Amino acid sequence: MAIEPTSSSASIPHRILDVLPVVMRVVAAQMRGTRHALSSGHMPVLAALRYTTYTQSELADMMSVSNATMSNTLTALEERGWIERQRSTEDRRQVYIHLTPQGQRALVESTEDMEEHIAELTAGLDAEARQKLLDGLDVLETVFMSALMNITSSEREVEMHTRKQG
Repeated sequence: MAIEPTSSSASIPHRILDVLPVVMRVVAAQMRGTRHALSSGHMPVLAALRYTTYTQSELADMMSVSNATMSNTLTALEERGWIERQRSTEDRRQVYIHLTPQGQRALVESTEDMEEHIAELTAGLDAEARQKLLDGLDVLETVFMSALMNITSSEREVEMHTRKQG
């Protein structure tokens, strides 16, 4: 049964909550079919490490998962040779995670594979539908990036307040 499109703003949250799980399910299935058989939790971590290093707790916060879950993810990535853990020379309690050349290659190749899969999925769209999709994705990105900035800003405020109290 097809859902009739509507311009009612009340339907936007409902549509987002209907569509995003379907998109994520398809993307997760396709990730497992890439050359490197990534899980849906691997690619965002590799992408985060592409340009800088993070601690395990920073990555857990970024991905909105527990430290235990992030530890399991990092162990799996480390076993594949895609990341390395390096203890800080200034503070031995800090361990930084960085991408290895193999991890960089796995990220690039998996991204290429995913882009190819998505291109195949959208190949049947005409020019007008493609433009509507791009416009909608731009709007979605703007709305959710703004929300993310508010969340991370609030988290920083709470952290700074906690440090002042401590």
